[in-house]
Amino acid sequence: MGNGHSTCAPFPTSVGGGVVGFPGKLDRYSYLVQQDTSSGPELVTLLVTAVRGISQLFSDRMTAAGFDEIRPTHGFALTLIGEDGTTATELGRRLGMTKQSAGEVVSHLARHGYVDRKPDPADRRARRITLTERGRECLRVIWAELSWIQGAWTKAVGDDGVEVLKDGLRAGMRQLGASGELPDNLSQAWWWRDARSL
Repeated sequence: MGNGHSTCAPFPTSVGGGVVGFPGKLDRYSYLVQQDTSSGPELVTLLVTAVRGISQLFSDRMTAAGFDEIRPTHGFALTLIGEDGTTATELGRRLGMTKQSAGEVVSHLARHGYVDRKPDPADRRARRITLTERGRECLRVIWAELSWIQGAWTKAVGDDGVEVLKDGLRAGMRQLGASGELPDNLSQAWWWRDARSL
């Protein structure tokens, strides 16, 4: 199974007035960055727009790679299961979801062969969620696609621009008291550090 890079568009290109767009079929994403933000908080609007655009791009590229069941929430869940597996309760905590919502995500992943659910040796009442071989293969593709997206962003704003953006987002989240774990160094995240060896 390929990773979809040969069938997906290359890095973003400049479209009119410095707007970033994508050649070929991905050009449809350009409308997301052309929206009028003059009537509201521009930063918040751009952040929401960026999340929407990246989420759609990620979903499309995963589909092109043969993982059409994987949407951003499912991909994020796979990255958080860990090498030794986890429980639905713990996964829900990592995802910022209720146990029930996390269970629905796990059921979707199990139904499509990405995870196994087995009795947890440490707790008979719980089931241990672990990655299957297909789940590990998918995680390798997720890592590649996230790297591609970050590479495209770096190409657009440069290494220094990316670092300024990351520092600003971290500082803003702390100021807002936003919940969620955000490693100061992305390489601390096991899935980013070890995905190549999975």
